[in-house]
This record gives sequence, C-alpha cells and structure tokens, in this order.
Amino acid sequence: RKKHTAKKKERTSMTIAELCALEIAPLALPDSVLFMWATSPLLQECFAVIDAWGFEYKTSFVWDKVKHNMGHYNSVRHELLLVCTRGSCTPDVPTLIDSVQTIERSAKHSEKPEEFRAIIDTLYPNGKRIELFSRSQHEGWESWGNEAAA
Repeated sequence: RKKHTAKKKERTSMTIAELCALEIAPLALPDSVLFMWATSPLLQECFAVIDAWGFEYKTSFVWDKVKHNMGHYNSVRHELLLVCTRGSCTPDVPTLIDSVQTIERSAKHSEKPEEFRAIIDTLYPNGKRIELFSRSQHEGWESWGNEAAA
C-alpha cells in the first residue's frame, strides 16, 4: 500500500500583524490616497492596517459581484474598496462616480475588475501609483508583489 502524504500548501497571504508591519507610512507622500480592498468578514481588521500605514478612512465603493458566494450569515456578493487618505487628497477631478458598481465577477480567484482601476485613474489622473500585491503590470502603475509579472 502506498502511504498517502499531503502536500504542504504554500502560504500566500499575510496576517494582519504582518500587513501592519509593512513600512508603508514612510514611503507614502504627505498627501496620498490609499484604496484598500476589504471583504465583509475582515472589514474591522482593515482599520488596524489603515492606521498603521498612516491613513484615515474616508469612504468606500461597493463592488456588487452579481454572483452569490455563500457566507456564514448571508450570501455575500460584494466587496468593499475603502478610500483612505493622508494629508489633503480630495480627487483631482471632481467627478461623482456611483459608489455601487455592479460588475460580474470573473472565474479567477480574487481577480478585481479593471473598471475600478479606471475609476481611480479618472479621479486621480495626477501623481504616482503603485499596486501592492499586484498580479499584473498596468500602464501608469508600478507593481509590487510576488505575483507581479516582470
């Protein structure tokens, strides 16, 4: 008989403490905007990261994914894109964009819709942009993360 051995799964996410410990505050300009994705179950924990990185929560966008995901208490079909600032960072362009975006999710795990990058680029056409934990390269954005395409 062959002995069954389970493969050790490589950890691909960081703990909240590890995220808080990232040296983001010294890297950010005095006037900066942070857009942070949050799921409903982890929403409260996001605020420790926002504080550790030197930002203040302002508002959010809701991504209505259309397709349902079974949660513990309800069918969770949305994610939040939290908008946080440090210093003075109202949008460069005073365009009011609907806070709820209904965009069907893709089949790829954790993939975010490109429409949100377009929203950010519309509101903040000036200044540098970096995507932490990026999985791909985008014009006008620096990418940082172990999955970022070279």
